Amino acid sequence: MKICFVVSEIGFFLSHRFGIAKEISVKHKVVLITDTSKAKPEDFLKLEDVGIEIISLKKRSGSATLSEYLRYIHELKKKIDLCSPEYIFFTTIELSMFGALIHNFISVKKTFFLITGISEPFFLLNDLKSRLFRAINKLAYLLLIFNKNYKFIFQNQDDMNIFLNMNISKKSNSLLIKGSGINTKEFPFVERNKTKELTFLFAARLVKSKGVKEFLEAGKRILEKYPTTKFLAAGKLDFENPETVSEKTYQDLQNSGIEFLGEVTYEEVNNLYKKATIFVLPSYREGLPKAALEAASTGMPLILTNVPGCNECVEDGVSGYLIKEKDSNDLIDKMEKFILNPEIISTMSISSRKIIEKRFSLNLISKEFLKLIME
Repeated sequence: MKICFVVSEIGFFLSHRFGIAKEISVKHKVVLITDTSKAKPEDFLKLEDVGIEIISLKKRSGSATLSEYLRYIHELKKKIDLCSPEYIFFTTIELSMFGALIHNFISVKKTFFLITGISEPFFLLNDLKSRLFRAINKLAYLLLIFNKNYKFIFQNQDDMNIFLNMNISKKSNSLLIKGSGINTKEFPFVERNKTKELTFLFAARLVKSKGVKEFLEAGKRILEKYPTTKFLAAGKLDFENPETVSEKTYQDLQNSGIEFLGEVTYEEVNNLYKKATIFVLPSYREGLPKAALEAASTGMPLILTNVPGCNECVEDGVSGYLIKEKDSNDLIDKMEKFILNPEIISTMSISSRKIIEKRFSLNLISKEFLKLIME
């Protein structure tokens, strides 16, 4: 069978969906529709090696004009018609909305809308732009009543409940699959030695909702009190994203004593997991933070916010700590627990790895995706 993934850009596919697509490609033909403008030669080779076909589609620009939306939707339908898939996965909430708009005009056995996370600006705020986005989403999904061969796939129960409460989806067509799976061989366990330099790692896009400000504030205060600790921050700065951190926060990050690495490759961040001690993500909300799960697979204890998505990844006090949202003081308190009690690191490290193996491994998650295609 031919399975199609629609993803905004190739980098996101390689970091978040390649593992599951590779597993599916063992038994089925996989086609990827994505923007390849920033792809490297090795990216194409990686996909070709496992038989994944690429169809290029320029991603929607930062412009929110009606003409740009219509251009993208029109081109997307043409690319889908070109590859004629039997099953199609629209990845992210925006692409799912576009997929819903064209669902009745394409011929597929089943469509899957992967809701990889509900961001605060779009669904949880009440300003005009957010209300308009919610209205368009609801309208797009209402059109699905004419052709019911589809399912919504959520990464956490809270996101599913939002869609159910808004009457966008129903229990009969909603499914919970915890992410796209972590390849435990690609992210092997590394024993954490408490005698080594204690290093806190933040790795995420540099947008406000990832908790960059809280990590920055905590890092500066911890370094003043415990100058032998080390802080690493890696992330992409995207000026087209309205949620990007302010210029002041960006400059502070570079001049704070925190080692700022900028945007790093997938391979480089894997090496960071092995070198650092504790993974920190004070995010305001997640679908399921893949970087945190990858870090946990290598045996990193986690400090995550007690919000949807994040609180699925850590057992508080067992494999790390949960902190209050937008609370740098609580983050500092949990960091100090590791600094003052380094003996807890090794036991939490083992617990982190066990959670990945039991709940989030690629082997487990790929079976759930393959079941969808066999139904």
